Amino acid sequence: MQKTYTMISLHKIENVYDPNFEEVYDLYNSAFPSYQRRTWAGSETVFNKKPAFNCFSVKSEGEFVGLLNYWKFEKFVYVEHFAIHPDFRNRGIGTTVIKEFLATTELPVVVETETPRSLVASQRIHFYERLGFYMTTNFYMQPPYEGGSAMISMLIMSNDYHYTNKHFNQIKNTLYKEVYKYDPKKT
Repeated sequence: MQKTYTMISLHKIENVYDPNFEEVYDLYNSAFPSYQRRTWAGSETVFNKKPAFNCFSVKSEGEFVGLLNYWKFEKFVYVEHFAIHPDFRNRGIGTTVIKEFLATTELPVVVETETPRSLVASQRIHFYERLGFYMTTNFYMQPPYEGGSAMISMLIMSNDYHYTNKHFNQIKNTLYKEVYKYDPKKT
């Protein structure tokens, strides 16, 4: 019988030297492909130079169960990375974390998801849809995090469909500039 996890807490990580960062970084590396994440040095730079960036270790009853990274901008919040450790998936933890997170902000919340070209990508889209997120109809390409990787076709989803569609270019430009340090005019 699986244990249910109801007491979820988020523990803010301030830098790469935080004792909880290593387990967060290990999950980050295993949950996301290299083209969708930063190196350790890149993570350190974001912690040091980007006050809008927030990194949290997700715990249940003191046990590490996941990670949540987000950026709080003036007009919206961008959930950059969210993952539950494989040992704790399919127990409702992810749903609980996102619901509790959404309750902490009045700003629209934006996520990027892969297009539904695989079962896992389709499941991820449905996960966010069940939590009240909607896909935008706008074309979006995710820039590479570091180095010369190619841009990737992704979807933008939000819990505020009208805001996100109306301000899509502003959202995209903010992500490109602040998160990816990408200038489309220089390509």
